[in-house]
Amino acid sequence: MNRLSEIQEKLLETNAAMAEMEKAIANDRTSLSLSAMMKSLEKRYEKLETDFLSEADSLGVDVCAYRVFGEEERPTVKALSSVLSDFQNLVSTVYDAVKTAVPKLRARISAQIAAETEFRFGYTFPGSVGVVLTIPNQRLLLGESNLDESLRIISEMTKVHDSPEVLQYAKKLGPASVKSLYRWAYDHAESRLGVDIEWRRQELIKRRLFAQGPELERLHRTIGLTSEERVSELTIHASLVGVELTRRSFHLRLDTGEDIRGSLTKDIDISEKQTVELPKRYKAHIRKTEKIRYSTEEEDISYDLLNLERLS
Repeated sequence: MNRLSEIQEKLLETNAAMAEMEKAIANDRTSLSLSAMMKSLEKRYEKLETDFLSEADSLGVDVCAYRVFGEEERPTVKALSSVLSDFQNLVSTVYDAVKTAVPKLRARISAQIAAETEFRFGYTFPGSVGVVLTIPNQRLLLGESNLDESLRIISEMTKVHDSPEVLQYAKKLGPASVKSLYRWAYDHAESRLGVDIEWRRQELIKRRLFAQGPELERLHRTIGLTSEERVSELTIHASLVGVELTRRSFHLRLDTGEDIRGSLTKDIDISEKQTVELPKRYKAHIRKTEKIRYSTEEEDISYDLLNLERLS
């Protein structure tokens, strides 16, 4: 067992002893001996916590204190496990975009990224609901590490006020990071849990993220209302295999076997005077509209047929 694990075990033991002592004091609030024992345990806990931070730093490990609070006296295990899992995914997803400098459409975390951003359990807080986690981080003489930058960006993202700000982060990091933020904020708001996160290196608090339940609810609602629309026009050679005049829809089949279905624009007037033959090959001018919903990563694609020209 390494020294960090030894300190961790002592912290857990001390935390348990403090919980038992609190029960004893609740039954006998006038006992001076119990109060003295409690103060001794508190001092021991503080000393062990300082030792833990120091040892973690010597190993190139940062410490994350993650505390939740809310209207209920105690959150459910399901709620706590959900927000912690969401937070792990959020950190990994943003870190992936930062390290590779490539915006991610989908959250597909490689084994290497997962290993570099994996939180480990440290110990629990006395008297409140939360956990202390550890995570490896580079020690640089100048500038931010990839993890430092990722944590800074996450803190900034939690403060967005409107859709244009959400779009800025979506363009920089990709829809995957925004969806991860949405899921984390949604689960916190759903459980009516605020959050207080401190990033520590030794006894220095490097960064703090504090948000109450209503703030996180506004955050996930703002993301939920945000989408991006991209419109492009393309010209393709394909077989026209279907036209529905009542619904004003069309069906094209590409040489690859891929089907394109969409709507006929008002410029397409198929009637007795202007007919088309099925199935025949045509040169088609199409407008493609892509709409990305950042709360779900879903991409809606629609097609409008602008013009048709028969190929000989």
